[in-house]
Amino acid sequence: MYGAANALYWVTFPDEVKEAAENVTAAASNLAAWRAETVLFALAHLLLLPAPAGLIVAVGRRKRLVATIGGAFAVPALYFSTVHLWQYNAFYGPLAADGVSLDTVRPVAHALESDPFVAASFAIWILGFMIGVLVLAYGAWRARLVPLWVPLALTGGQVLDFVTSDVAPKIVVSLLMAAGLIGLALGTGLRGARPGAPETPAETSAAVAA
Repeated sequence: MYGAANALYWVTFPDEVKEAAENVTAAASNLAAWRAETVLFALAHLLLLPAPAGLIVAVGRRKRLVATIGGAFAVPALYFSTVHLWQYNAFYGPLAADGVSLDTVRPVAHALESDPFVAASFAIWILGFMIGVLVLAYGAWRARLVPLWVPLALTGGQVLDFVTSDVAPKIVVSLLMAAGLIGLALGTGLRGARPGAPETPAETSAAVAA
């Protein structure tokens, strides 16, 4: 779901916005796709939110400190990601549907962007998600729960997402992140569970989210 939302966004809206207010113009260009991408991202992040709990348990049985550090970054990041989902996605959709102009939106978007709480929560989301997921992924590899390609795929996806804004690389980002999240969920779910014990709902949700 995360990979599908990311791919849908970049295929439908390939031109990177130069300022936050331009999201209202992007949303107006294809409102149906904007709303579909909003729903996909919202569901993906809601499913990802409990997933670190399963990862913390699975990795923590063998690498407790690593699991604690990774969880401390990932859980707040996924919480704040829901805040920004509604700021960037659901906020601009209704404005675009009502025909609100870019000039009208610009001062509101500027006020949001310059607010210290918004800026801090955005940083917690971006850095926390990147650091937390990678720490948990490499911890799972060190605990011999997943093969090395799993954290490498997630690393490649995160780095490529930061360094490019072209459509083709963004599709590769979607594929790498989906593959890494699925591999992480399956590895920790199948090997991290105690013998004879079923997967926890949180571990299962990570596979669905990916």
